[in-house]
Amino acid sequence: MIKKIKIAFAFLSILILISSCNTQKRGYRSPIKEEGADYLLSQMKANENHFETFSAKALASFTSKGKTNDLKLNIRIKKDSVIWVSISAGVGLEAARVMLTNDSVLFLNRLDKTFFAGNYNFINKMINAQVDFDIVQAILTGNDFTWYDYQELKATVAQDQYQLESAHRRKMKKYIKAHDAVAQVIYQSLWLNPTSFKIERLKIKEIKNDNKKIVADYADFKEVDGQVLPTQYNLTISAKEIVEIDATLMKVNLEKELSFPFNIPSKYTEIK
Repeated sequence: MIKKIKIAFAFLSILILISSCNTQKRGYRSPIKEEGADYLLSQMKANENHFETFSAKALASFTSKGKTNDLKLNIRIKKDSVIWVSISAGVGLEAARVMLTNDSVLFLNRLDKTFFAGNYNFINKMINAQVDFDIVQAILTGNDFTWYDYQELKATVAQDQYQLESAHRRKMKKYIKAHDAVAQVIYQSLWLNPTSFKIERLKIKEIKNDNKKIVADYADFKEVDGQVLPTQYNLTISAKEIVEIDATLMKVNLEKELSFPFNIPSKYTEIK
């Protein structure tokens, strides 16, 4: 009888040890103490990445309609001002180039020698969802939106993460322009790491259309120039079609002097 008790105790000890190791591997506290929305918001903001310039090389796969294309990306960002992306495929020759500002979209397709110069309606029609500069910048850098307010903010514990939900986020009036492409109210949910308060998952959707949503998952956080940034991205855009983008960031730099070249050859045809 004593022998059986010892065996059972040893087995229980092993299970506890394995559970402990798994918890330590995730780096999470267990159980998570419930916190208020204001506290979580302040911690998230305090631990966001702060920089004036951001650049990275990335390997990405783009999946749509059952087809997957492997791409190489060169990403450059001047905070709140310019987003520039060079897209290469195959042997490394540039296939396309995109430059976004607060109110304009420039797109160059080198494969068919066409270009677009206009506003965010171009992107929104392509993905059948509403985005603007602030949303794109946040998704690329793993931060929260800068120019949107918080309405009906609620905090909960979701498994081993904190979850912040805002049922009605609107762009602040001082950032709204007459020709702004985004005027809709959006629902946003953020999943935060309970130790670092970094965003590990982001979901946004249109209030009037639950079928249109964007979900971004972040992983493999690494220190870069004193900041902690995600280097693994998974982005899913759900609308009429589902588009999935997986990306691994490499050679990430902050506060590096950057250029944003964008010249449209005279022989290129404009996309109307």
